[in-house]
Amino acid sequence: DEEDLKEFVDERNKALAASLADRLNCDVPDTIVTNQARDKYSLMMTDFRDNGMADEEIKKMISPENFLKYKEIEKPDIVRDFKVSMATDEIARLEGIEVPSNAVDEQMANLRKEAGDDEFDEAKIRPNVESTLLRRQVFDFLNEHSSLEVEYVDEDGEFDEQMMSKLAEESLEREKQLAEKEAAEAAAAAAAT
Repeated sequence: DEEDLKEFVDERNKALAASLADRLNCDVPDTIVTNQARDKYSLMMTDFRDNGMADEEIKKMISPENFLKYKEIEKPDIVRDFKVSMATDEIARLEGIEVPSNAVDEQMANLRKEAGDDEFDEAKIRPNVESTLLRRQVFDFLNEHSSLEVEYVDEDGEFDEQMMSKLAEESLEREKQLAEKEAAEAAAAAAAT
């Protein structure tokens, strides 16, 4: 039912993104891959520093050889993300999907509150927020206007009987509550006539 589906939106979006990337056949320029890898590499080094790694150790890690290794490792993800961005932007353009400015403003206000005003670079963050919200809207559009087949894959090869029992109980309880509500509405309608 609909409540169960809400839990799986992230997984649905990952599957849609993978499908879009697979269907889009284009070459991604190496400059884009290099620039994205450089940004991600820089963020990784910043995270290391923020997590307490000594500057001397970080400096030892920063080398052309390490960057090239990192770039090769990250390249498939960067290419996939680029293709997904291209596809979602084009779908949004063709279908007239736009992100309402109030949704962007609301998200920006939440991020500003979390980060604190002194650390917040709105000019840098706003395009990312707009892009993320647009991607979500495109995925919702694709979900509504396509026929998706759900394939349950157990990643570790084991069946979680307890989780399935819990899901079944929750689903049965919701169905029972819905049936009771419908019966009460029918009884009220019959009494009113």
